[in-house]
Amino acid sequence: MPRMSITEVAIGSIGDLACEVKRLTAMGQRWLFRGQVNARWVLSPSVHRGYTPQQERYLTNEFRVRARSRYFSCPVSGDYPGWLALMQHYGLPTRLLDWTYSPLVASFFALHPDYVPPACNPARDACIWALDARQLNESQGFEPLIFPLDATSYEPLIVPAFKNRKELNTVGVAMAIEHDPRIQLQQGAFTIHSSRVPIDAMDGARQWLHRLIIPNAAIPALFEELTLLGIRKYSLFPDLAALTSELRAIHLPRAAS
Repeated sequence: MPRMSITEVAIGSIGDLACEVKRLTAMGQRWLFRGQVNARWVLSPSVHRGYTPQQERYLTNEFRVRARSRYFSCPVSGDYPGWLALMQHYGLPTRLLDWTYSPLVASFFALHPDYVPPACNPARDACIWALDARQLNESQGFEPLIFPLDATSYEPLIVPAFKNRKELNTVGVAMAIEHDPRIQLQQGAFTIHSSRVPIDAMDGARQWLHRLIIPNAAIPALFEELTLLGIRKYSLFPDLAALTSELRAIHLPRAAS
């Protein structure tokens, strides 16, 4: 029997987004959001995009061995959730996929030109995924709740990233632990992927996923609305690199007179 397609709705403004979020939350579900600059991209974490399980373990363990000389607040050796979150924070390919409780933050990542890869089709649509976190967890055999990343029930999803252990082949939704101001500002959460099947290709995905398509023609105006509402890079990334990037984008050089 073929899978039912995931519900899609086109949005062209912040007002459209607000209406859709209001509709989704009307029944009391706890939704998470993820922005993607290309609506064709699937929902897979970075380490599942071409890396083997052996490569994943090599990445995580070499990071642990070499990180302490460069970063002085590393987790203790056996704190695998803490290590995985730290790796994700600094851009190492991991089995975590970033989500947010804020649809505006998700919109920022779907629309900001800094997150568009050079090879990306300029005519592409963007999208915002909406995930019913509790329903996904229940479908995967977990309680219909969102526990912290370091919850005991998530250990079987995390430990195989570091050790040669049997995979559960499931996905869990976890709260991010606020070890960094950026996590707080971005209202972050994660999906933890023991399964290599993208979330949007899983059986039952229609029950917990919706996709809000941002047509290519609407991207500039919607990004401008976000900027006017104060959703900017330096407000979500509280560091000097983000401030510098944003100021350079606002204040372009003028031709010499």
